[in-house]
Amino acid sequence: MVLNRLKIYYFLFSLSCFYLFSNCKTDVDLGKETKFPVISTLFNNRMLLLLKGTYATDNPLDWSELNNGTGDLYIDSQGDGLDPIMTLTNLPKAADLPIFLDIGEVRISSKFDKGFNDLTQIRDTVDSNKFWDFIAPNRQVFCTRTYSLDNNTCLESDGILKAYDFFNGIGAQFPSNDPSAETLSWEEAAALGKAWLGREYYYSGIYFRSLVTGFALDAGLPVTLRFDNRPNIFGLNIVPRNNYAPGTTTAEKSAIVPKMFPSLFSQTFEQAVQSDMRIREGFDPYILEVRINLKENLMLHSYTSSRSTTVTYVGVSDIFFDHKGEGDAGGNIISRARVIYPETASSLTISGGTNSLLHYYGIFRFEETEFINELPLAATPAKQTAKIKYLNPGTYKVVCLGDVSKRDGYPDTVVRETAFTIPEFPFRQTYNVDLACP
Repeated sequence: MVLNRLKIYYFLFSLSCFYLFSNCKTDVDLGKETKFPVISTLFNNRMLLLLKGTYATDNPLDWSELNNGTGDLYIDSQGDGLDPIMTLTNLPKAADLPIFLDIGEVRISSKFDKGFNDLTQIRDTVDSNKFWDFIAPNRQVFCTRTYSLDNNTCLESDGILKAYDFFNGIGAQFPSNDPSAETLSWEEAAALGKAWLGREYYYSGIYFRSLVTGFALDAGLPVTLRFDNRPNIFGLNIVPRNNYAPGTTTAEKSAIVPKMFPSLFSQTFEQAVQSDMRIREGFDPYILEVRINLKENLMLHSYTSSRSTTVTYVGVSDIFFDHKGEGDAGGNIISRARVIYPETASSLTISGGTNSLLHYYGIFRFEETEFINELPLAATPAKQTAKIKYLNPGTYKVVCLGDVSKRDGYPDTVVRETAFTIPEFPFRQTYNVDLACP
Protein backbone atom coordinates (compact mmCIF):
# COMPACT_ATOMS: atom_id res chain seq x y z
CA MET A 1 0.00 0.00 0.00
CA VAL A 2 2.78 2.44 0.93
CA LEU A 3 4.68 1.54 -2.24
CA ASN A 4 1.63 2.17 -4.42
CA ARG A 5 1.02 5.51 -2.72
CA LEU A 6 4.65 6.56 -3.34
CA LYS A 7 4.29 5.62 -6.99
CA ILE A 8 1.19 7.81 -7.25
CA TYR A 9 3.01 10.75 -5.59
CA TYR A 10 5.99 10.31 -7.90
CA PHE A 11 3.69 10.25 -10.94
CA LEU A 12 1.88 13.43 -9.88
CA PHE A 13 5.17 15.17 -9.12
CA SER A 14 6.58 14.19 -12.54
CA LEU A 15 3.43 15.38 -14.26
CA SER A 16 3.56 18.76 -12.51
CA CYS A 17 7.21 19.20 -13.45
CA PHE A 18 6.42 18.37 -17.07
CA TYR A 19 3.64 20.97 -17.12
CA LEU A 20 5.83 23.57 -15.45
CA PHE A 21 8.79 23.30 -17.77
CA SER A 22 6.86 22.64 -20.96
CA ASN A 23 5.43 26.16 -20.65
CA CYS A 24 8.74 27.93 -20.09
CA LYS A 25 9.78 30.51 -22.64
CA THR A 26 13.01 29.86 -24.44
CA ASP A 27 13.61 33.45 -25.50
CA VAL A 28 13.95 36.04 -22.80
CA ASP A 29 12.05 39.16 -23.81
CA LEU A 30 11.49 41.48 -20.89
CA GLY A 31 8.72 43.14 -22.81
CA LYS A 32 6.65 39.91 -23.03
CA GLU A 33 6.47 38.46 -19.55
CA THR A 34 3.86 35.75 -18.99
CA LYS A 35 2.57 33.93 -15.93
CA PHE A 36 4.82 31.00 -16.78
CA PRO A 37 8.32 30.83 -15.26
CA VAL A 38 11.35 31.79 -17.29
CA ILE A 39 14.29 29.60 -16.33
CA SER A 40 16.95 32.07 -17.49
CA THR A 41 15.19 34.80 -15.51
CA LEU A 42 15.31 32.69 -12.35
CA PHE A 43 19.04 32.11 -12.63
CA ASN A 44 20.43 34.97 -14.71
CA ASN A 45 18.36 38.12 -14.44
CA ARG A 46 19.26 40.39 -11.59
CA MET A 47 19.65 43.13 -14.17
CA LEU A 48 17.07 45.10 -16.12
CA LEU A 49 18.69 46.95 -19.03
CA LEU A 50 16.94 50.19 -20.03
CA LEU A 51 17.85 52.42 -22.98
CA LYS A 52 16.77 56.06 -23.15
CA GLY A 53 16.99 58.55 -26.00
CA THR A 54 16.57 61.70 -23.93
CA TYR A 55 18.75 64.26 -22.15
CA ALA A 56 16.38 63.99 -19.17
CA THR A 57 16.27 60.71 -17.27
CA ASP A 58 12.94 61.61 -15.65
CA ASN A 59 9.83 63.18 -17.20
CA PRO A 60 11.48 64.54 -20.35
CA LEU A 61 9.74 67.27 -22.32
CA ASP A 62 6.81 66.16 -24.40
CA TRP A 63 7.27 66.39 -28.17
CA SER A 64 4.95 69.41 -28.22
CA GLU A 65 7.11 71.18 -25.60
CA LEU A 66 10.33 70.99 -27.61
CA ASN A 67 11.94 74.14 -29.02
CA ASN A 68 10.49 76.30 -26.23
CA GLY A 69 6.97 74.99 -26.62
CA THR A 70 6.61 75.25 -30.40
CA GLY A 71 7.18 71.54 -31.06
CA ASP A 72 9.26 72.53 -34.09
CA LEU A 73 12.48 70.90 -35.22
CA TYR A 74 15.56 73.07 -34.86
CA ILE A 75 17.05 74.40 -38.11
CA ASP A 76 20.79 74.88 -38.59
CA SER A 77 22.14 78.18 -39.91
CA GLN A 78 21.99 78.45 -43.71
CA GLY A 79 23.80 80.52 -46.32
CA ASP A 80 27.32 81.26 -47.54
CA GLY A 81 29.89 79.36 -45.50
CA LEU A 82 27.12 77.57 -43.60
CA ASP A 83 24.68 74.80 -44.48
CA PRO A 84 23.45 75.06 -48.10
CA ILE A 85 19.98 76.56 -48.40
CA MET A 86 17.57 73.83 -47.32
CA THR A 87 14.35 72.58 -48.85
CA LEU A 88 11.78 72.72 -46.06
CA THR A 89 8.63 71.70 -47.95
CA ASN A 90 6.12 69.74 -45.85
CA LEU A 91 8.37 69.93 -42.80
CA PRO A 92 6.83 67.87 -39.97
CA LYS A 93 6.60 68.79 -36.32
CA ALA A 94 8.95 66.85 -34.05
CA ALA A 95 6.05 64.70 -32.82
CA ASP A 96 5.20 63.67 -36.39
CA LEU A 97 8.74 62.76 -37.44
CA PRO A 98 9.10 59.00 -38.02
CA ILE A 99 12.19 57.58 -36.29
CA PHE A 100 13.48 54.05 -36.80
CA LEU A 101 16.31 52.59 -34.69
CA ASP A 102 18.17 49.37 -35.40
CA ILE A 103 20.42 48.62 -32.40
CA GLY A 104 22.85 45.74 -32.81
CA GLU A 105 23.84 45.31 -29.18
CA VAL A 106 24.83 46.93 -25.90
CA ARG A 107 28.13 46.26 -24.13
CA ILE A 108 29.93 47.31 -20.94
CA SER A 109 33.53 46.95 -19.82
CA SER A 110 35.49 46.83 -16.56
CA LYS A 111 38.90 47.14 -18.32
CA PHE A 112 39.82 50.69 -17.32
CA ASP A 113 43.25 51.12 -18.95
CA LYS A 114 42.39 49.51 -22.28
CA GLY A 115 39.55 51.92 -23.02
CA PHE A 116 41.60 55.12 -22.91
CA ASN A 117 41.37 57.54 -25.83
CA ASP A 118 37.94 56.48 -27.09
CA LEU A 119 38.76 52.78 -27.65
CA THR A 120 41.60 53.42 -30.09
CA GLN A 121 43.66 50.76 -28.29
CA ILE A 122 41.14 48.11 -29.41
CA ARG A 123 42.80 46.93 -32.61
CA ASP A 124 41.08 43.69 -33.57
CA THR A 125 38.46 41.12 -32.63
CA VAL A 126 40.73 39.53 -30.04
CA ASP A 127 41.16 42.88 -28.26
CA SER A 128 37.42 43.52 -28.46
CA ASN A 129 36.52 40.14 -27.00
CA LYS A 130 38.90 40.69 -24.08
CA PHE A 131 37.69 44.23 -23.45
CA TRP A 132 33.90 43.98 -23.59
CA ASP A 133 31.26 42.17 -21.59
CA PHE A 134 28.67 41.18 -24.19
CA ILE A 135 25.63 41.67 -21.97
CA ALA A 136 23.01 42.35 -24.67
CA PRO A 137 23.98 40.82 -28.03
CA ASN A 138 20.48 40.44 -29.48
CA ARG A 139 19.54 43.01 -32.12
CA GLN A 140 16.48 45.15 -31.39
CA VAL A 141 14.46 47.39 -33.70
CA PHE A 142 12.44 50.34 -32.37
CA CYS A 143 10.10 52.45 -34.50
CA THR A 144 7.80 55.35 -33.68
CA ARG A 145 5.47 53.99 -36.37
CA THR A 146 5.52 50.94 -38.60
CA TYR A 147 7.43 51.10 -41.88
CA SER A 148 5.86 48.17 -43.75
CA LEU A 149 2.56 46.33 -43.99
CA ASP A 150 4.02 42.94 -43.11
CA ASN A 151 5.03 41.65 -39.70
CA ASN A 152 8.44 43.33 -39.61
CA THR A 153 11.11 43.07 -36.91
CA CYS A 154 9.84 46.15 -35.10
CA LEU A 155 6.31 44.81 -34.78
CA GLU A 156 7.54 41.33 -33.82
CA SER A 157 9.48 42.70 -30.84
CA ASP A 158 6.98 45.34 -29.62
CA GLY A 159 9.25 47.97 -31.15
CA ILE A 160 6.61 50.70 -31.28
CA LEU A 161 6.01 50.45 -27.53
CA LYS A 162 9.75 50.32 -26.92
CA ALA A 163 10.29 53.43 -29.05
CA TYR A 164 7.63 55.18 -26.97
CA ASP A 165 9.45 54.20 -23.77
CA PHE A 166 12.82 55.11 -25.32
CA PHE A 167 11.64 58.70 -25.72
CA ASN A 168 9.33 59.22 -22.71
CA GLY A 169 11.75 58.64 -19.81
CA ILE A 170 10.56 55.15 -18.86
CA GLY A 171 13.30 53.49 -20.87
CA ALA A 172 13.07 50.76 -23.50
CA GLN A 173 13.69 47.29 -22.10
CA PHE A 174 16.53 45.56 -23.93
CA PRO A 175 16.97 41.77 -23.52
CA SER A 176 20.19 41.12 -21.62
CA ASN A 177 22.33 38.74 -19.60
CA ASP A 178 23.74 39.60 -16.20
CA PRO A 179 27.34 40.83 -16.36
CA SER A 180 29.88 39.22 -14.10
CA ALA A 181 30.36 40.45 -10.53
CA GLU A 182 33.94 39.85 -9.44
CA THR A 183 34.09 37.97 -6.14
CA LEU A 184 36.70 39.13 -3.64
CA SER A 185 37.26 38.25 -0.04
CA TRP A 186 36.90 41.05 2.47
CA GLU A 187 40.68 41.03 2.86
CA GLU A 188 41.24 41.43 -0.88
CA ALA A 189 38.61 44.13 -1.12
CA ALA A 190 40.17 46.06 1.77
CA ALA A 191 43.62 45.77 0.19
CA LEU A 192 42.23 47.37 -2.98
CA GLY A 193 40.53 50.11 -0.99
CA LYS A 194 37.03 48.78 -1.69
CA ALA A 195 34.32 48.77 0.94
CA TRP A 196 32.11 46.53 -1.18
CA LEU A 197 32.27 43.25 -3.05
CA GLY A 198 31.58 43.27 -6.76
CA ARG A 199 32.93 44.78 -9.93
CA GLU A 200 33.48 48.32 -11.20
CA TYR A 201 32.56 49.07 -14.81
CA TYR A 202 33.95 52.06 -16.67
CA TYR A 203 32.51 51.95 -20.18
CA SER A 204 29.25 51.31 -21.96
CA GLY A 205 28.58 51.18 -25.68
CA ILE A 206 25.39 51.19 -27.77
CA TYR A 207 26.03 49.79 -31.25
CA PHE A 208 23.75 51.51 -33.76
CA ARG A 209 23.27 49.67 -37.05
CA SER A 210 20.84 52.31 -38.32
CA LEU A 211 19.12 55.41 -37.01
CA VAL A 212 16.67 56.68 -39.60
CA THR A 213 14.92 60.05 -39.38
CA GLY A 214 11.90 60.17 -41.64
CA PHE A 215 12.38 63.52 -43.35
CA ALA A 216 15.04 63.86 -46.03
CA LEU A 217 15.02 65.57 -49.42
CA ASP A 218 17.58 65.41 -52.21
CA ALA A 219 17.17 68.29 -54.67
CA GLY A 220 13.67 68.66 -53.30
CA LEU A 221 12.70 65.01 -53.84
CA PRO A 222 12.07 62.54 -51.00
CA VAL A 223 15.00 60.28 -50.10
CA THR A 224 14.25 56.57 -49.72
CA LEU A 225 16.37 53.71 -48.37
CA ARG A 226 16.24 50.13 -47.14
CA PHE A 227 15.60 49.58 -43.46
CA ASP A 228 15.19 46.19 -41.79
CA ASN A 229 15.58 44.72 -45.29
CA ARG A 230 12.47 46.60 -46.47
CA PRO A 231 12.87 48.89 -49.49
CA ASN A 232 11.47 52.35 -50.19
CA ILE A 233 11.45 53.65 -46.63
CA PHE A 234 11.28 57.45 -46.56
CA GLY A 235 14.13 59.03 -44.62
CA LEU A 236 17.89 59.01 -44.16
CA ASN A 237 20.12 56.80 -42.03
CA ILE A 238 22.02 59.38 -40.00
CA VAL A 239 24.52 56.91 -38.48
CA PRO A 240 27.10 57.53 -41.27
CA ARG A 241 26.56 61.29 -40.89
CA ASN A 242 27.20 61.11 -37.13
CA ASN A 243 30.16 58.73 -37.05
CA TYR A 244 32.69 61.55 -37.44
CA ALA A 245 32.85 65.20 -36.46
CA PRO A 246 32.70 67.85 -39.19
CA GLY A 247 36.07 68.37 -40.84
CA THR A 248 37.50 64.94 -39.98
CA THR A 249 39.90 63.90 -42.75
CA THR A 250 40.02 60.50 -44.38
CA ALA A 251 43.41 59.84 -42.77
CA GLU A 252 42.05 60.74 -39.35
CA LYS A 253 39.03 58.46 -39.82
CA SER A 254 41.30 55.45 -40.30
CA ALA A 255 42.76 55.96 -36.81
CA ILE A 256 39.64 56.62 -34.74
CA VAL A 257 36.55 54.65 -33.75
CA PRO A 258 33.22 55.70 -35.36
CA LYS A 259 31.18 57.64 -32.82
CA MET A 260 27.97 55.66 -33.36
CA PHE A 261 29.52 52.20 -33.37
CA PRO A 262 29.52 52.38 -30.45
CA SER A 263 27.98 55.44 -28.88
CA LEU A 264 30.42 55.38 -25.97
CA PHE A 265 30.23 56.37 -22.33
CA SER A 266 33.59 56.59 -20.55
CA GLN A 267 33.42 57.16 -16.80
CA THR A 268 35.66 60.06 -15.75
CA PHE A 269 37.91 60.09 -12.71
CA GLU A 270 35.52 62.48 -10.94
CA GLN A 271 32.52 60.29 -11.71
CA ALA A 272 34.34 57.21 -10.41
CA VAL A 273 34.91 58.60 -6.89
CA GLN A 274 31.30 57.82 -5.93
CA SER A 275 30.75 55.44 -8.77
CA ASP A 276 27.34 54.66 -10.20
CA MET A 277 28.79 51.86 -12.34
CA ARG A 278 29.40 49.30 -9.59
CA ILE A 279 27.70 45.94 -9.82
CA ARG A 280 27.88 44.46 -6.36
CA GLU A 281 27.86 40.82 -5.44
CA GLY A 282 24.64 39.28 -4.23
CA PHE A 283 21.09 38.74 -5.35
CA ASP A 284 19.48 42.16 -5.13
CA PRO A 285 18.05 43.34 -8.48
CA TYR A 286 19.41 46.38 -10.27
CA ILE A 287 18.80 48.52 -13.34
CA LEU A 288 21.48 49.40 -15.87
CA GLU A 289 20.31 52.62 -17.53
CA VAL A 290 22.13 53.74 -20.68
CA ARG A 291 21.03 56.88 -22.48
CA ILE A 292 21.88 59.28 -25.28
CA ASN A 293 20.70 62.81 -26.03
CA LEU A 294 18.46 62.61 -29.09
CA LYS A 295 14.82 63.61 -28.65
CA GLU A 296 15.51 67.16 -27.42
CA ASN A 297 18.22 67.83 -30.02
CA LEU A 298 16.69 67.04 -33.42
CA MET A 299 17.89 69.60 -35.97
CA LEU A 300 17.67 70.04 -39.74
CA HIS A 301 20.97 70.06 -41.60
CA SER A 302 22.02 70.08 -45.24
CA TYR A 303 25.07 69.21 -47.32
CA THR A 304 26.06 69.06 -50.96
CA SER A 305 26.07 65.55 -52.38
CA SER A 306 28.62 64.07 -54.79
CA ARG A 307 26.09 64.89 -57.54
CA SER A 308 26.16 68.58 -56.55
CA THR A 309 22.61 68.44 -55.18
CA THR A 310 21.54 69.73 -51.78
CA VAL A 311 20.43 67.07 -49.30
CA THR A 312 18.25 68.26 -46.42
CA TYR A 313 17.74 65.91 -43.49
CA VAL A 314 16.98 65.74 -39.76
CA GLY A 315 20.07 65.11 -37.65
CA VAL A 316 21.34 66.25 -34.27
CA SER A 317 21.98 69.84 -33.21
CA ASP A 318 25.44 71.42 -33.27
CA ILE A 319 26.08 71.00 -29.57
CA PHE A 320 29.85 70.50 -29.51
CA PHE A 321 30.88 70.56 -33.19
CA ASP A 322 29.53 73.24 -35.50
CA HIS A 323 28.23 71.88 -38.80
CA LYS A 324 28.69 74.09 -41.86
CA GLY A 325 27.55 71.99 -44.77
CA GLU A 326 29.98 69.11 -44.37
CA GLY A 327 28.92 65.54 -45.06
CA ASP A 328 29.98 64.63 -41.53
CA ALA A 329 27.97 66.06 -38.63
CA GLY A 330 28.95 63.82 -35.72
CA GLY A 331 30.30 64.26 -32.23
CA ASN A 332 27.09 65.72 -30.84
CA ILE A 333 25.47 62.54 -29.52
CA ILE A 334 26.92 61.60 -26.16
CA SER A 335 26.03 58.90 -23.65
CA ARG A 336 25.95 58.16 -19.95
CA ALA A 337 25.25 54.98 -18.01
CA ARG A 338 24.43 54.27 -14.38
CA VAL A 339 23.53 51.31 -12.17
CA ILE A 340 20.47 51.77 -9.95
CA TYR A 341 19.56 49.59 -6.97
CA PRO A 342 15.79 50.20 -6.57
CA GLU A 343 15.60 48.41 -3.20
CA THR A 344 17.98 50.90 -1.57
CA ALA A 345 17.68 54.00 -3.81
CA SER A 346 15.66 57.06 -2.84
CA SER A 347 13.73 59.72 -4.74
CA LEU A 348 14.37 63.45 -4.95
CA THR A 349 11.89 66.29 -5.38
CA ILE A 350 13.25 69.69 -6.37
CA SER A 351 11.52 72.94 -5.45
CA GLY A 352 12.10 76.22 -7.25
CA GLY A 353 11.35 75.37 -10.86
CA THR A 354 9.43 77.96 -12.87
CA ASN A 355 8.22 75.69 -15.68
CA SER A 356 10.71 77.17 -18.12
CA LEU A 357 11.00 74.89 -21.16
CA LEU A 358 14.60 76.04 -21.65
CA HIS A 359 15.95 74.92 -18.26
CA TYR A 360 16.80 71.65 -16.56
CA TYR A 361 17.80 70.36 -13.17
CA GLY A 362 20.93 68.28 -13.69
CA ILE A 363 22.10 65.88 -10.97
CA PHE A 364 25.85 65.27 -10.69
CA ARG A 365 28.04 63.52 -8.15
CA PHE A 366 29.60 66.01 -5.75
CA GLU A 367 33.10 65.56 -7.19
CA GLU A 368 32.02 66.39 -10.73
CA THR A 369 32.89 69.80 -12.15
CA GLU A 370 32.01 69.34 -15.82
CA PHE A 371 28.32 70.13 -16.27
CA ILE A 372 28.05 70.85 -20.01
CA ASN A 373 30.27 68.45 -21.93
CA GLU A 374 28.98 65.43 -19.99
CA LEU A 375 25.40 64.29 -19.60
CA PRO A 376 24.15 64.63 -16.02
CA LEU A 377 23.86 61.45 -13.99
CA ALA A 378 20.13 62.26 -13.88
CA ALA A 379 18.11 65.21 -15.12
CA THR A 380 14.59 66.55 -15.40
CA PRO A 381 13.00 69.74 -16.80
CA ALA A 382 12.87 72.61 -14.32
CA LYS A 383 9.17 72.37 -13.62
CA GLN A 384 7.36 72.97 -10.36
CA THR A 385 6.78 69.22 -10.05
CA ALA A 386 10.41 68.25 -10.73
CA LYS A 387 11.28 64.80 -9.42
CA ILE A 388 14.06 62.23 -9.85
CA LYS A 389 12.79 58.72 -9.22
CA TYR A 390 16.04 56.92 -8.35
CA LEU A 391 19.26 58.10 -6.73
CA ASN A 392 21.70 55.81 -4.96
CA PRO A 393 23.05 56.98 -1.56
CA GLY A 394 25.83 59.58 -1.67
CA THR A 395 26.57 63.28 -2.01
CA TYR A 396 25.42 65.22 -5.05
CA LYS A 397 25.03 68.58 -6.72
CA VAL A 398 21.82 69.73 -8.33
CA VAL A 399 22.60 72.26 -11.06
CA CYS A 400 20.19 74.60 -12.82
CA LEU A 401 21.16 74.46 -16.50
CA GLY A 402 19.79 76.60 -19.32
CA ASP A 403 19.62 76.33 -23.10
CA VAL A 404 20.11 80.06 -23.49
CA SER A 405 23.12 80.56 -25.75
CA LYS A 406 22.73 78.44 -28.89
CA ARG A 407 19.06 77.55 -28.33
CA ASP A 408 19.45 74.09 -29.88
CA GLY A 409 17.79 71.94 -27.23
CA TYR A 410 20.94 71.20 -25.22
CA PRO A 411 21.69 73.13 -21.99
CA ASP A 412 24.82 75.23 -22.44
CA THR A 413 24.77 77.57 -19.43
CA VAL A 414 25.18 76.93 -15.69
CA VAL A 415 22.79 79.18 -13.77
CA ARG A 416 23.30 78.06 -10.16
CA GLU A 417 23.89 74.95 -8.06
CA THR A 418 23.59 73.52 -4.57
CA ALA A 419 24.71 70.35 -2.80
CA PHE A 420 22.66 67.67 -1.05
CA THR A 421 23.02 64.18 0.37
CA ILE A 422 21.06 60.96 0.02
CA PRO A 423 21.82 58.98 3.22
CA GLU A 424 22.50 55.25 3.34
CA PHE A 425 19.53 54.66 5.64
CA PRO A 426 16.59 54.52 5.64
CA PHE A 427 15.95 53.04 2.19
CA ARG A 428 13.42 54.22 -0.41
CA GLN A 429 12.76 57.65 1.03
CA THR A 430 11.83 60.89 -0.74
CA TYR A 431 14.05 63.89 -0.07
CA ASN A 432 13.63 67.49 -1.13
CA VAL A 433 16.10 70.16 -2.17
CA ASP A 434 15.33 73.77 -3.09
CA LEU A 435 16.99 75.53 -6.02
CA ALA A 436 15.50 78.39 -8.02
CA CYS A 437 15.64 77.70 -11.76
CA PRO A 438 16.03 79.81 -13.76
